[in-house]
Amino acid sequence: MENKTGKYFKYAIGEIVLVVIGILIALQINNWNENQKKTVLESQYLIRLKEEAKWNIQQIERSKQLYLHSSKELNTLINKIENNSQDSSKIIDRPNYIHPWQLKTDTYDELVSTGTLNNITDLKLRDLLNQAESFSNFSDKQLENWRNIAVSHETSFIPYRNSIFIKESDSTYYKTFMDFNKIENDSNVIELLKYWSQGNMVFYEGINILKTIYTDILNRIDCIELNNCK
Repeated sequence: MENKTGKYFKYAIGEIVLVVIGILIALQINNWNENQKKTVLESQYLIRLKEEAKWNIQQIERSKQLYLHSSKELNTLINKIENNSQDSSKIIDRPNYIHPWQLKTDTYDELVSTGTLNNITDLKLRDLLNQAESFSNFSDKQLENWRNIAVSHETSFIPYRNSIFIKESDSTYYKTFMDFNKIENDSNVIELLKYWSQGNMVFYEGINILKTIYTDILNRIDCIELNNCK
């Protein structure tokens, strides 16, 4: 009986060990499967973030060129006015204007709203994404401020705003323009033109910071995909 009891006890211990080993193996397999799912999901997010970063860089570069062009156009106009040129009308129709921009942030917004930003395991990339969001929010507030300034300056430009009737083959419409030939003695408006020229350059330089951040995001994703980040 003692021998049988000993054998049964050893057999029971062996069964327990096998069950425990089976459970541990199952847990490891489950963890491996979960990690694989997270890896696949992260890869999908990285692809989306990469495409959005490329698109945003293109939009930012376009906006930069618009700001630079507007500033140069205003400076040309100011120079013609101050030199009493007769060729300063119809150069620019909206001097008190800052071009807005539209960025794609759907993937980042999804990660934040669902509480899954941690799915992006690279801390440097997460930091860059947060920087881009913070700077973009700051820029949006600045754009709103300049829109309010534009409204307050509008009364100074209204006396020089004219419209002409244009008739084309299949349509007719009015085109509004600024007649700057009349403002050579209006120092206030000339100063406002300089103000808006400088404002466009502020945005030209400022938005370049955002472009740098998105370029860093793009480079970081590239090194993550190649597994050679430092």
